[in-house]
Order: sequence, then structure tokens, then C-alpha cells
Amino acid sequence: MGTSPEEPALPLIVVHAEAAASARRRVSDLLEAAGARPGEIQHLLAVIEAGAVEGAHAEVAEDTQVPPGSSDEFGEGWLGAVQAVTSRLTHIADRTVRQARATAAAPKSPLVVSSPPARRSPMAVDAVGEEQVHRVLEAAERIFVSLTGHTGYDRDLSQEILTVVLARVSAEQQDGYLQQLEAFAEANRERLGQMYGKYGPGGKSADESRCYLTHQPESVVVCERLDTVPLWLEGVWNDELDAELTLERFTGYWRFGLGPS
Repeated sequence: MGTSPEEPALPLIVVHAEAAASARRRVSDLLEAAGARPGEIQHLLAVIEAGAVEGAHAEVAEDTQVPPGSSDEFGEGWLGAVQAVTSRLTHIADRTVRQARATAAAPKSPLVVSSPPARRSPMAVDAVGEEQVHRVLEAAERIFVSLTGHTGYDRDLSQEILTVVLARVSAEQQDGYLQQLEAFAEANRERLGQMYGKYGPGGKSADESRCYLTHQPESVVVCERLDTVPLWLEGVWNDELDAELTLERFTGYWRFGLGPS
């Protein structure tokens, strides 16, 4: 079915984010095929991403020339905005590398083998029981509702997604995953609030038809997994849930789309 001529083109930044997500997957697959470990892949990709952010930082930092004819008040505001943006970019670059280092250090486990089967981690569990799914969903709902006030989500969809996503929590972490999720939400409460405030229910940039995850409580779990084992999550999502752009768009929102709503 063709696109309606009246339908607006996607913003260029969204196009870039989706293309970057596809490129990231391709590079990850190539590195994995070459024998690189998951933690090493994550660290390399994060360093590249942080370098790109630092490049943007350097370009913005040079833009201190106030437009000719501007008032002193406008000039002060201009320079203040430049400082705010460069400070935020520095924070993003540092956070990207810091999280990758933590991920790279985590999988030092005797369960890791040198030649794992393709598309499957040696730490995976075969299935997650209904009780675990319900417990995690209840926690995710509490977090999501406290941040958005929204209760009109699809609980059946939540259970379907969590049944798959939670299988990408390593076997040894399953028992303590509730505490891990709650600690993640507490540490990232402001960041989660920004994302839901912008793209979630009632947000100025909300579009549930393009990315339903921003309106679902399991998105909290997806955020935690994106920050912890993004390659593992991307593989299972495309293989077992859907091959649409939902996760790519959501990843772009979580990593690059934050800020005032």
C-alpha cells in the first residue's frame, strides 16, 4: 500500500537514528562472526558512538559567534544555550562509555564458552515461567504508572513481550532481577521520565502507531536490557517478536531523543 502524498516525511534525525541502528546491527554481526566477545563488541561500538557525540560537542562549542546585531541579552542567552548543549553532550558521551565498560566487565562467568551457537548466548534460559513474568510485569507497571499516570495499556501484549525479553536475563540473574530492575529505574528515573514525557502517553512527540512501546509498561524492562545487553535483545526481538522498526525507533528515543518535551 503506497504512502499518502499528504503524509509528512519523517524528520531527518529519525531517519539517521534508524539507519544507525541498522548499521550498528550489521557491524555487531561482523564483529561477532570474527570472534569478538559480546562485551568487547559493546565497548567498541560505544567508543565509536561516544566519539561521534564528542565530534558534535566540538562543533557546537565552536559556535560561540553571536549573530550580528543581536542585543546583549540575546548574546548572553545564546552563549548560555551553547554551554548547556555542550555540557549535555559531554554527559552523554561519558555515560555511553561508562555503561559499555560495565557491560564489558559483567560477562566474566564460567558459563561463557569460546564457541557459542549462533544467535544464542550461553547464559540464556530456555523459558521464563509465568510467575516470573507476572512479578516483573507488576514491578514494571508500578514504575510506569508512577511516571506516566497511564493505565490504558495492553496487558496481554506486555506478557507476550516479557516472556521473550526476560529470557534474555541470564540464568544466574533471574532470581535477583526484580531488585536489578527497581535499582535501574531508581537510578534512571529522570531519564525515563523525560522519555515518557516526550514520547509516552500525552507527550508532545507521542505516536503510538509508530512505536507502541512508549505506551507500554514493559518498556521499562526493554530500557534496562538496552543498557545492559543490547545485542542480545536486538537479536531475540527480530527473531521472535517482530521485524518492524519498533525496537529501532524506541532505541533511538532512549539513547538520542531525550530532552525537554
